Amino acid sequence: MEINPAFDKYMDHYFDYLGFWDSPSKCGLKLVKRKDGKTLAIATEIYRQNPGTPVTEVVAPLATQILKTSKEAPGNFIFIEHTPDLGSKLSFYGETFDMVEFEWDGENFSNPVWTRLSNEQVDGMMEGL
Repeated sequence: MEINPAFDKYMDHYFDYLGFWDSPSKCGLKLVKRKDGKTLAIATEIYRQNPGTPVTEVVAPLATQILKTSKEAPGNFIFIEHTPDLGSKLSFYGETFDMVEFEWDGENFSNPVWTRLSNEQVDGMMEGL
């Protein structure tokens, strides 16, 4: 399956990060400063455009790196993992959004917990409602 997600309302630039064994990796990223003052980060898996480790496999270190580059406080940071539709008839290759919550040790995120969201919920979160 060849897929190269295009920039859209959930992805407006690429973000470079280190994957397993410090392998150069890349995801799509959208940062939204919400009305409530929180920052929503949407990290999109870009499949064939990502030369390294998938987002899901390094979600805590990736979220930590995005948090630090955004200069946001951990309590004001919301992280969404986005997997675009692969265009398959198989339902598990469809588009998904997961809010990922972490523990914060003062320096890094750890122990991710995923909660599935609908795209309507994500759209609402982008508005800060």
